[in-house]
Amino acid sequence: MDVVISGEIETEQDGLAYGAMVFKVAPGTTTEPHRHASEETWAVQSGAGYCLVDGERIGLIPGSRVVAPPHSEHTITNDGPEDLVVLSMWWKKL
Repeated sequence: MDVVISGEIETEQDGLAYGAMVFKVAPGTTTEPHRHASEETWAVQSGAGYCLVDGERIGLIPGSRVVAPPHSEHTITNDGPEDLVVLSMWWKKL
């Protein structure tokens, strides 16, 4: 599997306005482009790659933090030799 997700992936369906998960992107793969109403913050745990947030390319290494604003299209690409592991946290204003 190219992307492995652990944790809460859809908390809004449970009536919550926030959530968190850890996901892994395998070497040489990219997450599907998507957007949503909530702001999302990523904290890179290990691996290397880059993300696109509304077309802006941002490098990712351990310790990187990136914020994807609400409704922005975003993807994450692993261009390194090992899994890219990212902690994702999101919330929306009520």
